[in-house]
Amino acid sequence: MKRFILLLFAALAFISCENIEDNSPAMQGDIDNLFFKAADARAEKNDDGTYTLQGTNSDEILTLHIDDADLGSYPLGAGYPNFINYEDGNGNLYQSSPSGNGSIELTDRCLSCGWLTGTFNSTLILPNIDTLTVERGIFFQVSFLEGGLVGNTSSGNEGEMQATIDGVYFDAATMDVEISGNSIIITGTLNNRSIRLIVPTSTSQGTFPISTPGYGASYNDGIDTEIAGSGSIRVNFINSVSTRILFNFTTANHNITFGNTRAFF
Repeated sequence: MKRFILLLFAALAFISCENIEDNSPAMQGDIDNLFFKAADARAEKNDDGTYTLQGTNSDEILTLHIDDADLGSYPLGAGYPNFINYEDGNGNLYQSSPSGNGSIELTDRCLSCGWLTGTFNSTLILPNIDTLTVERGIFFQVSFLEGGLVGNTSSGNEGEMQATIDGVYFDAATMDVEISGNSIIITGTLNNRSIRLIVPTSTSQGTFPISTPGYGASYNDGIDTEIAGSGSIRVNFINSVSTRILFNFTTANHNITFGNTRAFF
């Protein structure tokens, strides 16, 4: 009997470890009672010793920022360096600073192996327009060794571009935006690799299959350029000169996912 109980505990422990491993890393929560679960979660240790965590899916970006990695509570709102930002699928940016509130709780960490775990809740404000409530938020073993957050780029002044190419993160070092005839051509380049997107100058806000006339994408791996065979481009206008474009597509030999670019026209 004693041996059976020990074997049962060992089996349960093994199953629990498998579940944690399958769900690591993770970021999720309820945003205005709608469930948000990041398809990709990562973090970065900044030069000033602060930490930024980010969860993204096809059209949303949730960003958390804390001023160090000590276990405990990090309050949000006016006067605090910690914050939560949420960008919805329409390019609207909701922020906890300076008018929101809430907290980020760092409950576990492994600085030597590079991950953070905790919870969060907040009221986020889109000034003079809307308020969102974030509840039951969690982040689990999000690594800060990979980096590559949306918006962190050394690109030129025409925008920024990030994506995952065959599972490897791509953060464009330079960005070029060109208007040619009735097309806007956006090219992000890193070393000898580049991603190119094409949208019409008359584009409206929405999601468009790659096959839609006037839209297109391609990837150059440094040797060959391959045209997208399938995928989609989502256009979100931010203001009169800045547009957020989310994209994913496949070529004959490559798979480009979690594509995100902010282009300045």
